[in-house]
Amino acid sequence: MSSPIKHPISKKAFSLLELIFVIIILGIVSSITSSVIAQVYESYITQRAMHNASLKSDLAINQLANRLLYRVDMSVLARVPGQTGIGAGSAIALRNVNINTPNKENYRALEWIGFDNDGLSAVNPPAWSGFCDLNASDYTSIVTTGSNLDFERTVLTNILHTLPEGNDRPAMLFMGNTYNSTHDTPYEAACMYDANGCIFPIQSLSGSTITLGNEGNRTAGEMLYNEFYYLVASAYAVVPEDNTNGTFNLKLYYNYQPWLGENYQDGKSSLLAKNVSVFRFSHEANSIRIKLCTLEKIGESNDSTISICKEKAVIR
Repeated sequence: MSSPIKHPISKKAFSLLELIFVIIILGIVSSITSSVIAQVYESYITQRAMHNASLKSDLAINQLANRLLYRVDMSVLARVPGQTGIGAGSAIALRNVNINTPNKENYRALEWIGFDNDGLSAVNPPAWSGFCDLNASDYTSIVTTGSNLDFERTVLTNILHTLPEGNDRPAMLFMGNTYNSTHDTPYEAACMYDANGCIFPIQSLSGSTITLGNEGNRTAGEMLYNEFYYLVASAYAVVPEDNTNGTFNLKLYYNYQPWLGENYQDGKSSLLAKNVSVFRFSHEANSIRIKLCTLEKIGESNDSTISICKEKAVIR
């Protein structure tokens, strides 16, 4: 009996045409994949730039709005950066800036006097009440009814890092009809430094009595007394500086006292935001509107940038 014949198993290989098709398909797949990855990465770095720019704008405008919330309304100035005087060409009251203001585009810095909100709201009743008894007061000693000025002394020491009779002294700013009809802003020399002005450095605080200093020619004359006052510890200024390629850094100046002859350049400063392209502000009724735009670079080696703008109305 004969045995069956065994045939060898044949192996079929790819033909050249099939191999070419495989290479083409792999090339198409890799091209699509790399394009998708590139788009995902580009979207990621764009979103990251938008997030960073938005975060910087939010932080800066919120910090600025929080400071402006405790402003003395009549004290808000539009200022020319680098100028420290008052009047046309250096600074004017913000409420007076309008479309007819000459060279209004030069007034790019914002300055104001802030009242001490820590002493006003930290305790109940407040450390300073904002009211004074004119019948019980004289030129140098003001009796402020309902105040706990010993506690206020502690508050001011923590804020200014010095006692009221030290170098960084707070002041008492009288507000009322006489003030409003006589002065355009408390920064005017007639209000800030004259004997019959409306803002006076404080010499000491005790009980419910504020003792005023006698700087300059304040030893004679009639003050613009009013039953209502602000206790002010510092002025503030927001100034665009270090202009480069159409952007600038926005700095906040604080802890300086104009009633002692200081200007914002004498104060401390902190950086609000870098790469700011727009900083605008306006006065509307009882509010101040501010707009802030920041630029953020997209990627490390890309010259493209993205801009995010924030606006806020500070109403009080």
